[in-house]
Amino acid sequence: MSERGAFFDLTSSRSVAFDTVISPRDRVEIPAEAPLAMPVQPLAFWQGGARSVRTGDTALTLRRWIVFVATAVMAFAGWKATYDTIALGGVTRLEAVCITLLAPLFLALALWFCTAVVGFVVLLGKPRDPLGIDEALPMPRPKARTAILMPVHNEDAAEVFARLRAMDASLAETGASRAFDIFILSDTRDPAVALAEQACFARFRREANSHVFYRKRSHNTGRKAGNIADWVARWGGDYEHMLVLDADSLMTGEAMVRLADAMERHPRVGLIQTMPMIINGQTIFARTLQFATRLYGRVAWTGLAWWSGSESSFWGHNAIVRTRAFAETCGLPSLNGPKPFGGEVMSHDALESALLRRGGWAVHLAPYLGGSYEESPSNLLDFATRDRRWCRGNVQHVPLIGLPGLHWMSRLHLAIGVLSYVLSPLWFVALSSGIVSRMLMPELKKAAFTMADLQAAAHALIDWREIQATAWAMIITFILLFGPKILGSILVFSRRHEIKGFGGRRRILAGLGVEMLLSALVAPMLMFTQTRALVEILAGKVGGWATQRRDADKVTVKEASAAMGWISAAGLALAVTFWFTPDLLTATAPILAGLILAVPLTMLGAHKAAGLKLKANGLFMTPEERRPPAIVRAALGPACEPPVRWFSGQRQAAMIAEQTAEQSAA
Repeated sequence: MSERGAFFDLTSSRSVAFDTVISPRDRVEIPAEAPLAMPVQPLAFWQGGARSVRTGDTALTLRRWIVFVATAVMAFAGWKATYDTIALGGVTRLEAVCITLLAPLFLALALWFCTAVVGFVVLLGKPRDPLGIDEALPMPRPKARTAILMPVHNEDAAEVFARLRAMDASLAETGASRAFDIFILSDTRDPAVALAEQACFARFRREANSHVFYRKRSHNTGRKAGNIADWVARWGGDYEHMLVLDADSLMTGEAMVRLADAMERHPRVGLIQTMPMIINGQTIFARTLQFATRLYGRVAWTGLAWWSGSESSFWGHNAIVRTRAFAETCGLPSLNGPKPFGGEVMSHDALESALLRRGGWAVHLAPYLGGSYEESPSNLLDFATRDRRWCRGNVQHVPLIGLPGLHWMSRLHLAIGVLSYVLSPLWFVALSSGIVSRMLMPELKKAAFTMADLQAAAHALIDWREIQATAWAMIITFILLFGPKILGSILVFSRRHEIKGFGGRRRILAGLGVEMLLSALVAPMLMFTQTRALVEILAGKVGGWATQRRDADKVTVKEASAAMGWISAAGLALAVTFWFTPDLLTATAPILAGLILAVPLTMLGAHKAAGLKLKANGLFMTPEERRPPAIVRAALGPACEPPVRWFSGQRQAAMIAEQTAEQSAA
């Protein structure tokens, strides 16, 4: 194998000569292909159950019983309190529909809450990774070869290679560069972007510490899954592991080395998924997601790892995969039937983890490993676009849940993925049924329900136990919705160094309050967008797979109105309708507010200048912003530096000196 190499396919860039980008001395052949058979899997053909695997914790059965029983108890408590409230004066047919549809909603909320509670309790102690991944231990020296795969599709080449350059330098600091080769796998169709990729690669190849290669496919069959499969089939035989990234991924050298070491120490592990922290949030929307993920995402993540064990799932990036295990189990066919259930597998990652586990390979999460980062959509429109893609992919999983041989936990993960998008239309129908039933409610029952007319209420002989049930329904719903966020905040308050990282108690509480308010306003909007997406997808309107706009800094009135205007109009129409039913207007006010404000909230959330203003004032501050890790500074440059006003006096001088020293060392 040559020390460094590249393959350039300029069939889509004929207008620009090859020699204007790459000089003759830079033309180095790619390594000789090392084919690895990746047969297409007959998904429906499997004898017996999932093959056994012996890795990780042996108490998983007890753990799962604890979580699932607690989930059932909490879900029933919330549902029963709501039932007692709705059943005031009897249950109509519409109310029966509402009550029935609320059951899966409470079940999902309870699972989210109980998982977070478990994670919170685990993090209060001294958790140990079941695979022995521990950043306190000396840096291991991996012996097996690992390929770092960066699939790209019409991305900003300068930003992609800035991240790769930072990861390569971080790997060099560990002394393990020779164990890692970097592949840029381009599916770019835009000739100008492809040319920029090749120019950036030529510069990167000359300065990189690891071996680096570039391959551009002529046809992007299978999208990202096909891109990875093509690499496995051509070069997978030379690599024990592949570390799969996204175009916005960033990982420290230490994280990559420890993942590779864990794979070497556990030969039956097929995949280890890290938890990426969101960085580089500039708009209000992105900063809110970044703050929320950092503040309390880990309690849910840790809880999920605690009861998922060796039957975890795959998010498609920032994860290390055993190449041969992937090749022998994850060759995805084109699914039979019409769209949306047929065609290429869209959300391939969750299915791949299920197939790995079916083949006897463990799939783990790495909840305590830091150094894994990604970026988020900058605005609600891009988020909704990405959400629609995921919705289409998860809908495809409906017939796949019953595939023979899958472990029951793999089926559960697939079902949860489907349920995450079915919940919105369920909520929509349940809410609509409740509202219509409320509007048709007899006047006597209205008075009893609202207590607006004390005399009528007295004649209705109100049962105060029913009033208490209403209060309990509200309390339990609040706990299930916001409990994990509060637990995440309590965890931070229990750690003094993290309090400083988030800017102090006042900023944490302010950020938590604003984030909870914004999430409450955005939730009804997502209910509408996800419901519409699901209906259109089931009707055959599947849409495309556009590149994410990672650098968008605003959304115009025209864009927001075109995408969200129908939601605002629906909210206004409902508000006018409910105006003549004051108690109904009051009860639905939080939902109506989110709907009515859909357009202005979309525009405000996408405003970069406003987001940077909030950043300057310390709202939604995270530890990675206050003290950017070296790899983040190397990848993002001045954009990630904390505002000077965050520090003052001697503290500011010390911080500047410390950052200068770290940059010099890097």
